[in-house]
Amino acid sequence: MFEKIDFTKVEQFVKSAGDDALEHWKDFNIIKYKDRGRDLSTNIDLRIEGQFHKFCKTNFPKFGFKGEEFPELTSEGQGHYIWQIDPIDGTKNFAKGIPLWSVTASLMRNDSPVFGIIYNPVTKQMYIAKAGGGAYLNGQPVIIPTDAQDTEYLQLAIDFFMPQPTEQERSKQNALLAQLFNSFYRVRALGVGSLSLAWLTQGHFGAYFSWGLTQDKYTDIAAGLIIAQEAGATVRTEDIGNKKRAVAVGSKEVVNFLISLVV
Repeated sequence: MFEKIDFTKVEQFVKSAGDDALEHWKDFNIIKYKDRGRDLSTNIDLRIEGQFHKFCKTNFPKFGFKGEEFPELTSEGQGHYIWQIDPIDGTKNFAKGIPLWSVTASLMRNDSPVFGIIYNPVTKQMYIAKAGGGAYLNGQPVIIPTDAQDTEYLQLAIDFFMPQPTEQERSKQNALLAQLFNSFYRVRALGVGSLSLAWLTQGHFGAYFSWGLTQDKYTDIAAGLIIAQEAGATVRTEDIGNKKRAVAVGSKEVVNFLISLVV
């Protein structure tokens, strides 16, 4: 079904939403705090998600919907297709005036992305991929460099490393972080999973790793995963218990190494 979809309108929506967010960057309001005050939403997040929901209902009435801000709008669709959106990935950066945030959306089928789009309004970079169709940056194909595979020469982008609820999980995370810092040339945490994966396709990072990812946060990186995969990366996920997973992206050798640290 998705093979016949013209995604041009989706591209136009995401670009327009991102450019509007950039224009009103200094005029946002914090609407609500989540996760005991450690996470937040702005009026811009809510506006984009609400508009995208209406857009999807008009243009893709048979598909389901899932966002981050309005759980009451979540719906199932025919053929197991669901649109997902993170209206601003990197909201804390956005709220602090840090130019590291994006608008990202994906079309999921059976919990796997078949289309993904990431737009960085600050740099005007738009990354797009459709299953089996390759990955593109502003209309030009992107292919992940495959030259350096030795981890001691690679920069690793990490995501979702945060305080864990149990002593056991905290100990595992601390030990894992030590292994990563000792294995890679540099370890970076941008706080924006979508852009970390997008920049991986350009060779800015050698690999991406998320530990302790929960299902509700999968929305943030779904588009990035298919974009990276269509650009030539290996993508692996591993269940680590407590309804959480680890996600590794990069060359096959590096991905296998990262997953070996958590199994």
